[in-house]
Amino acid sequence: MLSALEVITTVVVGLMVGVEFSVAFVMNPIFNTLPEDSNQLAHSHGGRMLGAVMPVWYIGSLVLVAVWAVAGWHHHGTGLVVTAGALLISA
Repeated sequence: MLSALEVITTVVVGLMVGVEFSVAFVMNPIFNTLPEDSNQLAHSHGGRMLGAVMPVWYIGSLVLVAVWAVAGWHHHGTGLVVTAGALLISA
């Protein structure tokens, strides 16, 4: 059971980090090269779409990390899971 939780949490958080990375380092430079006000339209559409999804994704990720930390409290590496939760909270 703990192994499944570890995999699910890693995939969910990993996908979220990948989306954040791609927006910051791939999509924004692409949007910035669009002509005229297309840049603003692209940013506003992306902001609306991700603005609706990301809060749920961040909170869901934090819940998964918290459950993992509690369920695996006596296992090795729990300190890293707690650190990951603290980083999610700070983000």
